[in-house]
This record gives sequence, structure tokens and C-alpha cells, in this order.
Amino acid sequence: MKQPKFTFIVACHETEPYLRRALDSVAGQTLGDFEAICYVEESKDRSLEICRSYAERDPRFTVAEGPVSGGVATTRNYGLDHAKGEYLVVLDGDDWVRGDMLETLAAKIDSAGGDLDVIAFAATRTRTDPPDPASAERLANFPPSAGEGVFTGADAIRRARPSMGWFGNFTWLNAYRTAFLRENGIRQTDGLLMEDVESTPRIWIAAKRFAYVDEELYVYRLRPGSITTAASLERANCDTMRQIRSLLEFAEARAIPGDIAAVWCNQWVALAYVQHFYPGFSKRLSDGSRRRSLGILFAGRGAELFSRAVARASRAKRIAYPFFRLAAKGWMAPARLFFRFYYALAERRRRG
Repeated sequence: MKQPKFTFIVACHETEPYLRRALDSVAGQTLGDFEAICYVEESKDRSLEICRSYAERDPRFTVAEGPVSGGVATTRNYGLDHAKGEYLVVLDGDDWVRGDMLETLAAKIDSAGGDLDVIAFAATRTRTDPPDPASAERLANFPPSAGEGVFTGADAIRRARPSMGWFGNFTWLNAYRTAFLRENGIRQTDGLLMEDVESTPRIWIAAKRFAYVDEELYVYRLRPGSITTAASLERANCDTMRQIRSLLEFAEARAIPGDIAAVWCNQWVALAYVQHFYPGFSKRLSDGSRRRSLGILFAGRGAELFSRAVARASRAKRIAYPFFRLAAKGWMAPARLFFRFYYALAERRRRG
């Protein structure tokens, strides 16, 4: 059998109301040179039955089953282990992709001379299907000018800009050359929420040939009950702090260039702020929850590593460090006042 150009890895755990929309967007691709691996963790709905119905009528679809893992990393690792395609595309079962996604990616690969390690693209974030132009948001880690040429992953980090004020680590916001991921031993940690906080920087820094397509090829559906909204915020925060801690150790061991370390640290501080003190989240967190998750970040050598890294960050983020430390020790009032009355305003002014 001829090797397919692309492999879709589709996470299908309890997404019955949305799953046909996702799989139809795969089956209807204008470029049909793909396989689709539908990985179904134990579900109480008809997700497995729906996936099997697609596999029965379309040989490009296969179905695999597994126990509940607590996150989508297991799905993606299974897909990486079993993919036959030259490139991987990740899809969550409650989202969908544009009908010409693969055709667009293939054209980019061809124009770049082949063998791109990572191809980034833009996405649409929406609560409605179809997306409402008045409320849908564009997700993109790059300005339109980055759509020209091929560059290294290190240069991609330097060129990236926050989307809506923060960086999108989403695994599904890129396509990947399968052999590149395997050669570099890049996998996600099973069972974590926010699992791509750690994997995306590692992937990008390892890439030798990176390109960007300035088109919205993926549609990310915001819905009640998704893993990032229904799961415990404390668990999500603890998992994120574990990943940032791991990245601090990774950056030290790899002697990451100072300018890239600065970009990363700005992202990590912004994420720690959003998860612990941003008004939209903070009302739903107890002080004990904040203290426990920040304690993971600063335990052992964490405080030393974070202090060294934050020295390269923006002024507001450098000043934020001691307030995070105070919060980790249970002193919340000073941290709340700082983030409410100084940090948010200073960062808004910095971004213009």
C-alpha cells in the first residue's frame, strides 16, 4: 500500500454530539491522500460506534480503543506510534478542519522544497457552527509576513507573537513531519491537562525547517463540558506548573539562547498570571489551590531556575516574580493587588 501523505490523529473521547462534524471534515478533504486514526478512550456515549461506521465505509479510517487516560496525550502518542503518513495533523473530536486543509498544506510543502519539520497555520475559535463572524476569534502565533519563506524553529520562536495577548501552544495549530518527531523522541506526557505547554516549545526548538501558512485551516470549538472547562482548575494549574518546571530544566540543560529563553519566560509568566490571578479564573480558585500549584513550580531548584529565567523577561514580569513567590507561601493579598493594579495595565501598555 502506498504511503499516505498525511495522517489525521483524531481524539474521540465522549464527543458524540460533535464527532460527525469532525469526521466529515476529514472525509471531505479535497486532497484525499490521507489516513485517519480515530482513537476512542472508554466513552459512555456512541463515539466508538460513530467512528466504526466511518471505518466500515471508508478504508482510510481506522479505529483504536484504549482506557481513559485523563488527557489527549495518549491519543497523540498512539497516533505517532502507528501513523503511516509522512505528515501528522491533530484533530480533537469536537473541532473540525477546513475542507482544503490538506491541499493547502501540501502546496506549502511543495513550494518549500519538501521535508518541512513543522508547518504552522491559523485557526478560528468559535462557540457556534458555523462560526459567527461577529464573535469568532482568529488564533495565530505569527503575523501575516511570516508566511513567506522557510526558517528554523529557533527563528519561529523569535518571530512568533501572542495571539489575543497570549501564545497558543495548541498541538493542533501545527502539522508535523512524522519522522522528525520520531527522530527527536518528542512525545507528550500521558494523563496531563494542558499537555502541549511542554511539547510545543520542545518541537519548535528542534525544527530545522519551519514554515507558516497564514490561513485559518482549523476550527476550535468552545463548548460546555470540554476537558479544559469541566476539569478541575486546580489540576489544570498543577499540570501546567509541572510542565513549566520541566521546561526550565530543559532550557538549562540545552543552553537555550538568551533571546529565546526570554520569549519563553515571558510566555510562562503570562500563563502563570492567567491561571492564577486573571479575573476570569481567579474567582473560581481557592487560595489553597493557588498556593499548591505555584508550590509545584518553586519546589526544590524551581525557584532558582525561575528567578534566573525571569531576569530576561519584561519589566512587569520581572517584578511579578516575588509576588508569585509570596502567593506560593500563602501571602495572597499582595499578589492580588499587584496583578490587579499594576501588572495587567503595564502589560497592556507594553503591547500597545
